[in-house]
Amino acid sequence: MEKKYTWVDVFRLAAPIFVEQILRSLMGTVNTFMLSRISDSASAAVGVANQVLNVVIIASFMMSSGTAIMENQLLGAGKDKEAGKLMMNSYAVTAVLGLLMSVITFIFARNMIGFMGLSEELTPDGTVYLRILGSSCLFQFVSSMTSTHFRCHGSSTIPMLVVIVTNVVNLAGSWLVVTGKTPVGGVEGIAYVRLIAEIVGLVMILALFMRQKWEQHVRDLFDINWRTILEVMKVGIMCSMEGICYMLAQMVTTRFVTGFSTDVLTAKIYTQTINNYPYIAGICIGQAAQIIAGHYMGARKLDEAHRFIRNAFIAVLSFNLAGGILCRLFCDQLMGIFTESEAVKAIARPLFTIDIITCIARSMNHSYVFGLRGAGFVFWPMVIAATGIWVLDVGLGYVCTMALGMGVVGLWVGQAADEWFRGLLGAWQFEKKLWHKTLPDVDSLEN
Repeated sequence: MEKKYTWVDVFRLAAPIFVEQILRSLMGTVNTFMLSRISDSASAAVGVANQVLNVVIIASFMMSSGTAIMENQLLGAGKDKEAGKLMMNSYAVTAVLGLLMSVITFIFARNMIGFMGLSEELTPDGTVYLRILGSSCLFQFVSSMTSTHFRCHGSSTIPMLVVIVTNVVNLAGSWLVVTGKTPVGGVEGIAYVRLIAEIVGLVMILALFMRQKWEQHVRDLFDINWRTILEVMKVGIMCSMEGICYMLAQMVTTRFVTGFSTDVLTAKIYTQTINNYPYIAGICIGQAAQIIAGHYMGARKLDEAHRFIRNAFIAVLSFNLAGGILCRLFCDQLMGIFTESEAVKAIARPLFTIDIITCIARSMNHSYVFGLRGAGFVFWPMVIAATGIWVLDVGLGYVCTMALGMGVVGLWVGQAADEWFRGLLGAWQFEKKLWHKTLPDVDSLEN
């Protein structure tokens, strides 16, 4: 790899990813906002359903994250043909997984909602929303994989433009539902609009993908190199395990507070919706740095890769901390977008304060741990993540929430402890250069 990357390249790659991620989050926020015009109960039910859906959708990362690691290193090593074959192989497997998850979610939607312990009043809305959106797993899986390929090739602008169109469709459709201009209204109408938006986005991004010249050949959808795919899945499962554990933990911890008042559950949902934005910029910088570091790793320029990730931490920390502080300063105004309830706002204020402390630790996770993933060093980060999430996020969160009577604040204390545990150990592993010995052998990935 001859090219010398600079931070201009990082921000050029990160900026479209940032806009894309903001807009992806905005789709859920728009749905929450539109439903809050109907009732806080509808928003709470859909918020819980989204947490269940997130656990299902995170399965798509099993293929996309593993593929990204391998594809970045193949491209960095100049093996474009092998990268193209991997690209198409990953589509075939991802489509099968997506179809399977669509069927499972559609059939068992009510059982999944029942696990969350929602009241009888909220269960029907949550079930309808999950069943409709769950059937879109196939579309979301394939769309996510396509975005991954564009980013690996340094073309992060196209996924951003597609998401802009998807958001316009979602926003316009949601407005029509809320104003009573559609045959189906309420939660069901909002869910169908989101489903249509996902389909439109998938058609667009696939059409644009087919115009690229990246050694992608239709025959490779069927001529699958199972040895490489199994390696991708092995790495991807370990990368995804953190996300799966985190989303499952969110389901469990949400159940801790479903027995409290609706105000408490509503405050949790609204606060998490807002808190999703402060560190998106940091995540995107970390993702961009990981892509470039992966190219360096594929070319075996390990010092350059190490330096890029170390510098990424400073950039990620700056954005995360600034976002967290701004959210705390303007938390009443931000909560006011969703609700006028002073009780809900009062519950949310300390949660925003704790999140400032959590943002610092997240910066280590979104830089050093991303760097470890870029090198394929994923086993120990997976073990550490699973330990931190279940022992601290869930275990300590339960003790603080229930045993110590801290209420929903206890969940945020457990979450902060978990992020610090994972972040510090991730930074230590990266700085010790333990990942040098686990770099995949790109020369062994033959057609």
